[in-house]
Amino acid sequence: MNPPPLKALHYFCIAAGHQNFKRAAEELSVTPGAVSQQIRSLEQWMGLQLFARNARQVHLTEAGGIFYRRVYPLLSEVLDISQSMQRVNRSGVVRITLPPSFAMISFGPALADFRRWNPGIELQVHASSMLSPLDGSDHDLAIRFLPGQDRRLDCTCLARLEVVVACSPDYLRRHPSLRSGNLDGCTLIHDHLHQDWQRMFRCAGLRGTPVDNLYFDQAILSHQAAEGGLGLLLTDRMLAGPALERGALVMPVAVALPARRHLFLAHRRDANLGPEAIALKRWILAHFAADPAGGR
Repeated sequence: MNPPPLKALHYFCIAAGHQNFKRAAEELSVTPGAVSQQIRSLEQWMGLQLFARNARQVHLTEAGGIFYRRVYPLLSEVLDISQSMQRVNRSGVVRITLPPSFAMISFGPALADFRRWNPGIELQVHASSMLSPLDGSDHDLAIRFLPGQDRRLDCTCLARLEVVVACSPDYLRRHPSLRSGNLDGCTLIHDHLHQDWQRMFRCAGLRGTPVDNLYFDQAILSHQAAEGGLGLLLTDRMLAGPALERGALVMPVAVALPARRHLFLAHRRDANLGPEAIALKRWILAHFAADPAGGR
């Protein structure tokens, strides 16, 4: 007989504890569909229905409840032992995951300072737009763009972001009407981070008819397109800061809107951070947090 799918067991225990696939997905930082898929694979392996489902909610079947009460203590013990062994084997190692845009524009250029003061710490940086579970299995710390505080996590706000319009100086010279908010003939650059062009049009009183759109799934690519004179970018002051300072980007419209998502440093509340992870956390707060002592 094939062994049980361990990932599906983990997802099942989280979902059973919440009695809700959406809340389980939020804890695991995956989609509700991913949770449902894993649980269905476990049900197929067992030949039993573990959850009864209807249009609005799910709840454990009798078999699911019995299975949860038996397997949850065992799985928790396995996870605790595994994480303890990882901490032993990772002595001196800190793992952090963060968005590629922040990694390349802000975090990477500042790393020399951290290395200078912490030469004995082995740092493993994972820059990805995919959200991995905040359960300590893949990383110790995470920097993420979130809509607000997540009370399930130790979550510190690093920056309250403001959305602005930016373009290259050459693009502004070719479209001088931008200074008066007229976007006739312009190209709009879109990325996944700040999808707020409609709100900017409304709040900034922009008018005119753009003739083209460019779409990117990475903020760093949208910045490169804007600096290359390909169009108007909707970005935030933090990510655009270096380019604005060196003159590669300018702000033709003097309006800034509160972003829908802001930058946070997060980890599990019950995480047993080692001294190396604590050192990295303190350094991040000192370098990037507007209020290192607060913001929680």
